[in-house]
Amino acid sequence: MEPQFDRISVPSLVDECHRRIKEQILAGDLGPGAPLRDSVLAQAMGISRSPVREALRRLEQSGLVVKTANQSYRVRAVGADDVAELAALRIADEGLAVRIIVREKKPIDSLLGLIDEIRAAPAGSVEAADADAAFHSRVVALAGLPRLNARYADLTDQIRLMLVSRDPSPVVDQHALGRHHVVLYETLERAIESGEPDDALQAWEDHVRHVLPTRA
Repeated sequence: MEPQFDRISVPSLVDECHRRIKEQILAGDLGPGAPLRDSVLAQAMGISRSPVREALRRLEQSGLVVKTANQSYRVRAVGADDVAELAALRIADEGLAVRIIVREKKPIDSLLGLIDEIRAAPAGSVEAADADAAFHSRVVALAGLPRLNARYADLTDQIRLMLVSRDPSPVVDQHALGRHHVVLYETLERAIESGEPDDALQAWEDHVRHVLPTRA
């Protein structure tokens, strides 16, 4: 009897390679400027270089890695100018989502569980960062625009890279962070009831600028 195996598809191999490299970048294990040689990565993962190259190409498209003059890849280094731009883009994307949620009176109850996760996560942990990001990603997802979701996912990863680059172990007051998100939720709830998004938009902009201070 011949042995039976599930087929291994190249796309799934690329996806897994992409996931593992991105995970190490966003965890800070591969810091800004770290070289990403396809031969070294392929050997470490026990695979051929082809899926590694495709994974690196996708990471370049999402803004996490850059190709150098000699055509090799490195983890992107995020500078002061990038912080201002990332903040502006986040305000724009989340603001668009808020406007749609208010205009179409979308239900937002699913955000409450994410606020509980923010409060429960250990301060400065990966879980805390994940819960915070999940709250804002859910708000964007509620707008129901797939292209906005895709763009915002890349933006979220770039922001995480920037935060890890600045301080891999930030001290975060989880109670204060939880309260901030309660305020965002309640302001959005009132905006939906009134049909006027201005207060919610201002609250969102204030929150983003508090997290990502920008130049005047």
